[in-house]
Amino acid sequence: MFAIINPKIRHHWLNEKASIKSAHIKIHQDVASKKIVHFHAASTGEFEQLQPILKKVDRTQYFILVSFFSQTIFMPEKDNPLADAICYHPFDFPWSAWFFFRKMKIDYYIVTRNDIWPSHLFIAKKMGIYTVLMNANLYKKEHYTSLFYRSFFSTIYSSFNLVLTGSERLKNNLINIISSDKIIVTGDSRLDRVLQRQVENTSSLLPDSFNKSHTLILGSLVPSDLPYIFGGFEIFYPNGMHSIEEKNHQIIIVPHEITQPILKEIETKLKKLQIEYIFYSRKSLSQNYQVIIIDEVGILADLYSYSDIAYVGAGFGKGVHSVLEPAVYYNAISFGPNFQIVDMAVSLINNNLASVIETAEDFSKFCSLMDDEPQLTKIRTNIKNYILNQPRAVKQITNQIFSHD
Repeated sequence: MFAIINPKIRHHWLNEKASIKSAHIKIHQDVASKKIVHFHAASTGEFEQLQPILKKVDRTQYFILVSFFSQTIFMPEKDNPLADAICYHPFDFPWSAWFFFRKMKIDYYIVTRNDIWPSHLFIAKKMGIYTVLMNANLYKKEHYTSLFYRSFFSTIYSSFNLVLTGSERLKNNLINIISSDKIIVTGDSRLDRVLQRQVENTSSLLPDSFNKSHTLILGSLVPSDLPYIFGGFEIFYPNGMHSIEEKNHQIIIVPHEITQPILKEIETKLKKLQIEYIFYSRKSLSQNYQVIIIDEVGILADLYSYSDIAYVGAGFGKGVHSVLEPAVYYNAISFGPNFQIVDMAVSLINNNLASVIETAEDFSKFCSLMDDEPQLTKIRTNIKNYILNQPRAVKQITNQIFSHD
């Protein structure tokens, strides 16, 4: 029924069977003695966490099957060489799970983050498949204190053979619902991936002027961020574009989703404040700009290399997006009050390395760091030291998973 009105679910529904058949053929053609390891990533963020793990798996011993749920990630990554086969994850019916695991002869079922399908998990357990949850993140207090939620999550999480999590704080949350014997703190593989991507970043996306002046980036903005951002701009840049030019600041604006409604809303607010801007897709038409709106997907992580301070979006909505990308480029970081969903954001706050924005005045004060060179340098140095001292997770995760053999 959802497939009728949702094109992404419709694409999944129509192509799931063919993708599974193609993956089965590849398994059948490969060496029979290999164990089949099924990694599942719901969408782009989860696949980012998986990539450094996939690179470490011994392909002579293990056949890597990767499944996605979202069309957004399935289409661009369906031929990714990090996996031996890629398919859509079946919808979560018990018969679909039984048929899939039986057909593919899965030995390991490994899920990352929160995309847990109960029917598949329970069927895997019944079939003796070794199940692992990577980067486990139980962050809401009511999930382990409320009688209803605690019972529900205990039933789900207890079905895993092994639960790997990113920090002692998260382990202490998980202990409330499952035995501590199943939980191992390994660190978060996303950090390994972000650092890896930083090393690989040789792109030249913006003019050198963005490196030479103080630059603010607004990453992954959603509509609920805009009143605070532009309210802060009204205070900090009282004369609009003239104030920006006078301060010699650069601003990079990156919506979370590149859709016409939010692009139009950002344009309207910039015009109201008399701030001139250009779209990234039209940047070749002019080399003289200080404010740019990014209307291309997939480049945000690399854009943080140009900025000195970063506001990470969605903290006034469901929960702040990843703070790791700006952190590995040693940006001073801020976000809205709903940050508990991201363990790294909690750690940054606990170590006084990030700012929580609750009002437009807070955001204006955060922007003032660009005019306070000693304080900005101190914050960036502290973040650099923090990141460089974080443990790397990939080796620990792969050792824990495959020590089962």
